[in-house]
Amino acid sequence: MSQEWFKDWFESEDYLTVYKHRNNNEARQLLDLIIEKTGIESGAKILDSACGAGRHSIHLAKLGFDVVAFDLSETLLRIAKKNSSEQNLKIQFYQSDIREAFFEVKFDLILNLFTSFGYFEEDSENFQFILNAHNMLKPKGFFVFDYFNKNLLINNLVPESITHLADKIITERRRFDGERVIKDIEIKQNGSTNIFYESVRLYSPEEILTHFSKIGFKAKSIFGDYSGTRFDETTSKRLVIFFTK
Repeated sequence: MSQEWFKDWFESEDYLTVYKHRNNNEARQLLDLIIEKTGIESGAKILDSACGAGRHSIHLAKLGFDVVAFDLSETLLRIAKKNSSEQNLKIQFYQSDIREAFFEVKFDLILNLFTSFGYFEEDSENFQFILNAHNMLKPKGFFVFDYFNKNLLINNLVPESITHLADKIITERRRFDGERVIKDIEIKQNGSTNIFYESVRLYSPEEILTHFSKIGFKAKSIFGDYSGTRFDETTSKRLVIFFTK
């Protein structure tokens, strides 16, 4: 498995097929929570990092925010730009590796959502964007970090699942390998088979908070789901942290 697994996987149009359950309703729920808890007002400047097909960016632009977004994948950006254009939204989309993304402007809010974190082998690579984000954030700005809950994932890992979607059979096999959770994704369609991989570093809440603190962030609130339930390391599905500078 290549350490750069994300380049092939995020360029594949099968990526959105596998994650079609992560839909616009889910995005709106999280964004409602973010807007409520940050008190951010229409017109504020927002950076959506690793924006994918743009479901968060598009909803924010509809609400009147000034949105800048970037992603590594040309495939996902093409979809994001098309959907944005069809709705006459003015979102600035850029292609960039998250390790290299930096803008000279300052943002009121920076987002890192849907576990767009932990893809790289070294801590320094994984936290490079967090360091950059601290420098791109206005003094009273917010950084919202949405990641999985390591403890729940370890205790509830499903080793294999098979999904039938139209003419595709998607088999996902999951395992732990030291500090990482790895998923092999096999997609069969019309007699052909494509194989993709995911490999994400598992950080505990304590590790996340320690690394962010060293960079200069302060944790303001921590939630365990997109409805704003208090985080519980045993039961929470997500780790959603609101940081300030």
